[in-house]
Amino acid sequence: MKVCLLTMLVLALSFSSSLGQFGSKVLTGDADVGRLLEDLPAPLNPKFGYWDTGINPGIYDDGDTIYLDMWGNNIIDANDIRLTDYGSYRAGTKVTSADNDINKPLLNLPGQQAGIYYADHYGSQGYDLADPVYLLVTNSILPGAKTATNDVRLVRVGGLAPGTKILDIHPDNDWPVIPMIVPLSSGGPIATLRFYNANGNVDGVGNPIYDYSDDLYIDISLPSIAFAGPGGYPFGFVVPNNVRLTG
Repeated sequence: MKVCLLTMLVLALSFSSSLGQFGSKVLTGDADVGRLLEDLPAPLNPKFGYWDTGINPGIYDDGDTIYLDMWGNNIIDANDIRLTDYGSYRAGTKVTSADNDINKPLLNLPGQQAGIYYADHYGSQGYDLADPVYLLVTNSILPGAKTATNDVRLVRVGGLAPGTKILDIHPDNDWPVIPMIVPLSSGGPIATLRFYNANGNVDGVGNPIYDYSDDLYIDISLPSIAFAGPGGYPFGFVVPNNVRLTG
């Protein structure tokens, strides 16, 4: 009986980490594979920003907290997503109205070409399961971008967790990287941000509503309208190599 219970616990923990963890990549056979993903509807206008919690006021540094600002209004609102830890709030958690970072001001990321990039380190001709994914914060060149100090890992890289910042001494500092979503509004060239409408909420004209229960992904399944125009899609699907940004 004890062996049975232990086996069930191990299986449950494995399922939970593969399905819901911030910074995990979707694998073939995961329970969320095939879910319909929606483009983020207006008036949402997501962009990255940082709350100036570090020791250098007005200058981005290792003490500042990074957010996905879902409304793009430079204010921390409910359902914005923390991409780095803040106090007891872990990276990948959503802000609620009761949290002590609600309504705090956000500053724009300093890099003119800040956005989501990947490092093609495993010999393929494109993005794949083993490739690290980063938020480049200070980058201002494209092409030729490289990771730099205080950029943020969006997946685990070796023993370094998603949501951690690159330090000078880390082996993934100064790695060449390739744009995935740069700028964020373009939904391309490789991926776009989409969400799973977990509770099925829609507005009066049937548009999906993004809220607290919904999961956000870096989605590589279909090109977005924002990037591809008439050849793009307002939706996608959870597929292997998507990256979970909540959980």
